[in-house]
Amino acid sequence: MVVLAYALISLHIAISVGLGIAVMLQMSKSAELGGAFGGGASHTMFGRKKGLDTMGKITLGLAIGFMANSILIAFVVSRAFGA
Repeated sequence: MVVLAYALISLHIAISVGLGIAVMLQMSKSAELGGAFGGGASHTMFGRKKGLDTMGKITLGLAIGFMANSILIAFVVSRAFGA
């Protein structure tokens, strides 16, 4: 059980790094100051773009994996190390 806890923590670190990189790559789309406050919506003439692009899907998958792994780590560590 301890080995599983360390493996999950290592996976969590890898997911965290990947999620940080994915978010930083998406930040380049609205890098101006107005983009931080929703100013990027002025570029759409016919409404909002529907769906996610590939990078958005990767970011969403990493975020879901991060949350699921967080819950799993909390469960496994409480069993392995006894709280």
